[in-house]
Amino acid sequence: MTNKIRAIITDLDGTLLPKNGEISGINKKAFEYAQQKGYFRIIATGRNLYSSLNILPPDFPIDYLVFSSGAGILRWSDQKLLFSRHLELKETQDIARYLWNYNINFTIQKGIPDNHHFYYTDIYPLHPDYKHRLKTYAPFGTLIHAPEDILDKATQLIIILDAIQIRLLEKVKTDLAAYSVVRSTSPVDHQAIWLEIFPAGINKGTSCRHLLNELGISCGECAGLGNDYNDVDFLDLCGQAFLVNNAPIDLKPHYKSVASDRNNGFAEFIGKL
Repeated sequence: MTNKIRAIITDLDGTLLPKNGEISGINKKAFEYAQQKGYFRIIATGRNLYSSLNILPPDFPIDYLVFSSGAGILRWSDQKLLFSRHLELKETQDIARYLWNYNINFTIQKGIPDNHHFYYTDIYPLHPDYKHRLKTYAPFGTLIHAPEDILDKATQLIIILDAIQIRLLEKVKTDLAAYSVVRSTSPVDHQAIWLEIFPAGINKGTSCRHLLNELGISCGECAGLGNDYNDVDFLDLCGQAFLVNNAPIDLKPHYKSVASDRNNGFAEFIGKL
């Protein structure tokens, strides 16, 4: 017997928010319908808090925001930060030193709520996606020339791997297994591979589980919708789990499917519950 749904979790970019688009009126109405059904409405995004608040207006019809891939949780009604985690300064410098040895460029996002501010490196020819990120957030970036230039704790480190460096993906994940290493696809070009390094145990799934526990909701009473590898952690918690049709092909056999981000897949998802 299927559990009654009490909460829904959805990703943002590529799920609700198409590339170069906006959240449709149909999908927004689906959030309002979810409220009428009595569901707690949760967005779980890889975006930092600053970026999320630039996309979602204060009156957007949700209850909670899980941001920075689980490093923080915000209660939407009063914008209160309920939870945050960070890497200590020594941990951050140690990870940076490791990446430096492999000539891998990376950004270091500072602690929540200011994790739109970051350090960055240019020790290797810059990937176009990396260049775009630096240009977009130029006012918030500080170039560093050595790990010792890092002076703050970090929410996460972000690596963007090029076609040559992609061979290092599994090695980095193995060597940094003491931390949470999360793979995702670039929200910019939808092709580049990102690796994000967080404190141990931090991902969208663990933080969504923490929030559900606080709300007194079992995972079986939750339904989830995503589009990428970094959504798997919360999708695998849910009693019902769906992907939008624009998700990577290798993920599709494992989940139910709805229409793409551009074709109001979220509204279809809500209608299926």
